[in-house]
Amino acid sequence: MEITAPRDLSRRPLHSAALYLALAIPWIFFSDRIVASLIEEPALHGTAQTLKDWLSVAATASLFYWALKREIAAYRDTTEGLRKSRQELLDILDAMPVGVALISGEIVEYVNISFSERFGYSLDEISTDAQWFLLAYPDPAYRQELISLWRTEVERLRQSGATVRPIEVKVACKNGQIRHVIANTQLINNRIMIIFTDITERELLHNELVKMQKLESIGVLAGGIAHDFNNILTGIMGNLSYARLLLEPAHAARTPLEIAENASRRAAELTRQLLTFAQGGEPVKSVMTVRRLVNEAVTMMLRGTAVRAEIRVDEAVRLIEADAGQMAQVLNNVIANAIQAMPEGGTLRVGADNARLAAANTLALPAGDYVRIVIADEGVGIPEAIRERIFDPYFTTKESGSGLGLAAAYSIVNRHGGHIGIESTAGRGAVCAILLPATDKPLPAASPECPAESPAAGSRERRAILVMDDEAIIRDLAATMLDHLGYEVRTCADGGEAVHLYAAALAEDAPYAAVLMDLTVPCGMGGLEAARHILALDAHACLLVSSGYSHDRVMAAYQAHGFAGVLAKPYTMIELEQALHEVLTAPAPC
Repeated sequence: MEITAPRDLSRRPLHSAALYLALAIPWIFFSDRIVASLIEEPALHGTAQTLKDWLSVAATASLFYWALKREIAAYRDTTEGLRKSRQELLDILDAMPVGVALISGEIVEYVNISFSERFGYSLDEISTDAQWFLLAYPDPAYRQELISLWRTEVERLRQSGATVRPIEVKVACKNGQIRHVIANTQLINNRIMIIFTDITERELLHNELVKMQKLESIGVLAGGIAHDFNNILTGIMGNLSYARLLLEPAHAARTPLEIAENASRRAAELTRQLLTFAQGGEPVKSVMTVRRLVNEAVTMMLRGTAVRAEIRVDEAVRLIEADAGQMAQVLNNVIANAIQAMPEGGTLRVGADNARLAAANTLALPAGDYVRIVIADEGVGIPEAIRERIFDPYFTTKESGSGLGLAAAYSIVNRHGGHIGIESTAGRGAVCAILLPATDKPLPAASPECPAESPAAGSRERRAILVMDDEAIIRDLAATMLDHLGYEVRTCADGGEAVHLYAAALAEDAPYAAVLMDLTVPCGMGGLEAARHILALDAHACLLVSSGYSHDRVMAAYQAHGFAGVLAKPYTMIELEQALHEVLTAPAPC
């Protein structure tokens, strides 16, 4: 890059010439007269004239020497000043946090340090603008579109002096990465300066936030649908299971009833996935080791496949606080995708190590210590066209897939305060990285098991059960099934009525053996609040919580809220009987 000095940088040559003329003109006019007046001898007059001429030559030479020396010194000072100015300008450009390129004609004269560090190209590799366009924009159609747009804008700039509009472009770096940048073009004399502002991290963070907001919005809708659907399925599955029990084993209707019940179970599994995606399962966390979590998931998922595993977990990897069941679901979903990507077999590499995130990171996570789990396969990879949609609910490339596996994994990890991301190149496999917050809490000590009490014979005979649910079809179904199982049943529609009925039974010294309560009651008292009131009346009350929100925090940690058992909707007659049996024959306190 050249810096041209102004033409009028110094007027010293003009000053020197003026001084010479001021001295030379009087000398020419008066020197002969002075010599003639001082020397009258003719013989000496010629010698004096010669000496005068030599004196003129010496004076002129001395004056020129002095002027030239002065000009050389001035030139050196000017050159040094220009050199320092140029270096200061280069230092300023190199210190800029943006890429800068200077183009003269078709020649790239200069690129700053930030340009080379961000994109990886040296000035020798992109000595012309054509070479830059060829390397930075390898896709021919995209490259031609940018060249046409840029040249049109530059020509408009030259003709009208208007500013060139900033252009957002995707630059292919030397290492293969794609950087999202804004290119600003400025015209400086006959040169073009392009400033590249890298917004890759900003775009990643923006996309991450948009993804989270989109999934959260869809999740609210999905959760509501799943809850209502679970209530409907409870009526369907319960009645199917009850009808099947009423028939003789050889009855022709048992087979279609069994098929219908199995179909209902598949529908119930779909709603379970919907709820996991919608609510993330509200994790019930405990301190655990990543090694055990990884080993169990890999062992279970690779059993019977042609895929072999390589597991590398650092010895110093830290503990995490997570919901073991949900994290197993995350790993299972990711590993299942990896196995399906390697139908002919291959190697699944699973590793875990510690990671530290700074405050300014692109994952929208708080700064701190994390545990990183990396799962890499050797499969076909993920095409670029669908890479941004892999966490979208119901998006799948499989004929039999539901499209909720990775969406649920994303939701679960997000609710654990972590991040999940997948990088892939078509034909080169995929790498999934999961970040989870590390914890300093110790592993919990193993608690001794308590022996269960054996129920006395006939203890179930006509025990009274109170059922509270806002759905009439579920109340009627539960009453029918419990009556068939030999219980006396009383039903009600909300928690307030349940508290009243329990208090009345307690006053008559005939408390209910158990109370089955719906957790969520629109426009009424739900199971959680009703449980508090009932336990205040009877600390030994046996309460079961039931909900279509099977992943609700209360359902996951029911004992912490005073419930003795849990029954997720939809449920069958056998599941209802088992749940009641467990709470009515609970282990004795240790």
